[in-house]
Amino acid sequence: MVEFDFRQPARSGEQVAVLDDVTKAYGARLVHDGVNLTVRRGERWSVMGRNGAGKTTLLNALLANSPTIPDSELRQTSGYDGPFLTGGKVIWGHEAAVGYFAQDHKALIQPGMSAFEWLHQWEPGASNEEIRGLLGQMLFPREDGDKKTEVLSGGEAARLIFCKLMLQKPNVLVFDEPTNHLDLESINALNIALQRYQGTVLLCTHDEDLIDEVATRIWHFEGNHQITDFKGAYVEYQSVSV
Repeated sequence: MVEFDFRQPARSGEQVAVLDDVTKAYGARLVHDGVNLTVRRGERWSVMGRNGAGKTTLLNALLANSPTIPDSELRQTSGYDGPFLTGGKVIWGHEAAVGYFAQDHKALIQPGMSAFEWLHQWEPGASNEEIRGLLGQMLFPREDGDKKTEVLSGGEAARLIFCKLMLQKPNVLVFDEPTNHLDLESINALNIALQRYQGTVLLCTHDEDLIDEVATRIWHFEGNHQITDFKGAYVEYQSVSV
């Protein structure tokens, strides 16, 4: 079974990120119109809504000005070469360090390297034993650490990205559909790890059990560019939204 361990991160400031009148349009199609939200340290947000409602679009807008996610990474995972914000701004707080699991996470894994080499490049000072240990936690036996990145399955690519996040120890985790390539045991392990995590989480997933047990705040994308911001657990949100 996989072993997620998002280790105790360095603390960010109390105010992690502020979305100030954020607007995003693709040509004439308006997706978000003047979004104003504040993310505070230790909150665990669930980003919800129907497919096509703009959840990933808003995450990209949030990350476009982040201190630790390069623009090139967002371009690779989104396949988009235009501006991530049409209007407004995102302000990140003191000492925020973001780790991102994208839907198209495999686009971030360069070919022509071994899994071990790809992971080690993100923390060259880490010992070989630490890198091998992380790979082992994500079900890469020692010999599989030498597997070439271009032949990794979707599940292996996902687990390698999780290795990277555990290695880097960010204090903000942004997960966009992290369970797509995980089996039930692995999803349960991720659930437990996120509940124990001391940083801030923004979680976009269709897994209602994960939302129910992890989220302390709900962003629900409604129609007409409206977002419901509910402070509380998912079960509480369900009781007031029916």
